[in-house]
Amino acid sequence: AYNASSEIARRNRAVQDIYEPGSTFKVVTAAAALEENVMPVHSYIDTNPGVIRFGSSVVDEYGGRNLGVLSFTDVIVKSSNVGAIKIGLKLGPERLGLYVNRFGFGRPTSPDFPSESPGIVWSPEKLTDRAVASISMGYQVAVTPLQMVAAMSVVANGGNWIEPRVVRAVIRDGVRTAITPKAVRRAISPATAAELLPILEAVVEDGTGKLAKIPGFSVAGKTGTADKVVNGRYSGSQQNVSFVGFVPSRSPVIAVI
Repeated sequence: AYNASSEIARRNRAVQDIYEPGSTFKVVTAAAALEENVMPVHSYIDTNPGVIRFGSSVVDEYGGRNLGVLSFTDVIVKSSNVGAIKIGLKLGPERLGLYVNRFGFGRPTSPDFPSESPGIVWSPEKLTDRAVASISMGYQVAVTPLQMVAAMSVVANGGNWIEPRVVRAVIRDGVRTAITPKAVRRAISPATAAELLPILEAVVEDGTGKLAKIPGFSVAGKTGTADKVVNGRYSGSQQNVSFVGFVPSRSPVIAVI
């Protein structure tokens, strides 16, 4: 019986559980930079020496790499933390915060889930450079899997943020009433979505997302790895690892996390 089941068994993790997304969130950072003309797609970013300092705190590349000078595309394809941070700092807290909002974070996404978590985002006036750096690479922001897949779908949908729905149609007395997809807002321009698409395809073709290749299909997406918080500290050994993408990338049918 429902009442006899544990609360954990009843959780809808896709809409109730929140996590720090890590590098999947770099899609938002990249989109904001392109849309605001802060950094065009042909920019190069110097990530030497593979670390960036904020007072006593140091952020390095995953695995302690030094990726050197990277193209804007390779910041995403190789998932450079230092590169994403430099993009985020150039954007600044107000503009970064605007796109975090436009991509649907910090509030429930769908009318179909009464228990949906809004996630956690910070208001721009509270963000230090260190906090901007964290958000740029998907830390210090908490999201649900549904929010993350809806955000990636912005690129698939040519820049529109579409409200996720569970039900495709309602049939009553033999009459089928379809649920019309609702474009809630334009998050980015079609031109910015078109610039992001080959970058996200390259992630799968040549970058960190090679395991997402599907023979006969073009796939676009982004990987993410974020240390879990264990007893109030980031764990060095336990991570949330994710991939979010869509297929076929040039005429998308399905987005998956």
